[in-house]
Amino acid sequence: MHGVTPVPMESSITEAAKIMNRKLIGSVLAVKDGEPVGMLTERDILRKVVAKGKDPRTTSIYEVMSSPLITTHKDTSLPEALKIFRKHYIRRLLITDDDGKIVGIITHRNVVLSISTTYFAKQRARRSILSNEAMV
Repeated sequence: MHGVTPVPMESSITEAAKIMNRKLIGSVLAVKDGEPVGMLTERDILRKVVAKGKDPRTTSIYEVMSSPLITTHKDTSLPEALKIFRKHYIRRLLITDDDGKIVGIITHRNVVLSISTTYFAKQRARRSILSNEAMV
């Protein structure tokens, strides 16, 4: 899980992109009066600003952000998180605490890598056990 970076929704795409570049992150959380209202991703910038010829200096986050926010509780299992990603066709999922406050973000890639790493580790262990039994 990664932290989230809140940025006022009135900020320009250029301002948001500079923050994303400086922090080496792929998204920011759009906020209004301190409350989360949407998410701006690199993909939003590419498809909704660059590809449409909008000026990133005058286009606000609010105009192109993804909304509504899709969240899940911090105790959600990885397989369940993967189902949420598929159901909503998203690549980033916001994580909430027991009070519903956003505490972090996970990406589809993080979940897939984690699940596949666990799977392949189990497969290696299984093969090792089987080859040790064959030697006996």
